[in-house]
Amino acid sequence: YGRRHFGTFSEKRYHEIKRLMTAPLFVNDLLNSRYSDLCSPSNWTNIKQEFQRDFCSLLRMSIQSPLYTSVYVGTTALPVIMKLYKVMIMNKAEWSAQGELPVEIPLEEELRFHSVFACPVSKEQATDNNPPMMMPCGHVICKESLTRLARSSRIYL
Repeated sequence: YGRRHFGTFSEKRYHEIKRLMTAPLFVNDLLNSRYSDLCSPSNWTNIKQEFQRDFCSLLRMSIQSPLYTSVYVGTTALPVIMKLYKVMIMNKAEWSAQGELPVEIPLEEELRFHSVFACPVSKEQATDNNPPMMMPCGHVICKESLTRLARSSRIYL
């Protein structure tokens, strides 16, 4: 079985395969053998997390649930929004923009995603031919809009 299924991994993982194939010889006293680390409960947790991560990656899905992500982003954004609120009260200003915050919310890299991206410049939905492009400042616009901006400012990409 090992020769048939592990052959492609043998060059990189020879020592690990050798340990896994030898461990069953000590099945009666595995916990007291030099292979006891293979029975560690943390291995099962690590394997579970690795399978979840790989599965979600193949399907291009987030590992975390949408509820967890929403609550996490909300709690991350709350201090910034509270500070904005206090500044607006002090300046007696009103927030008039609908659907948009007047400040940027700092997010971790893995939380920066859009399931559907609409370009804020052209108002068009991104496609494979016109994908979203992140500018050095962190703003994201569609490739065609970026090209037009570059041409109009005489900067060539």
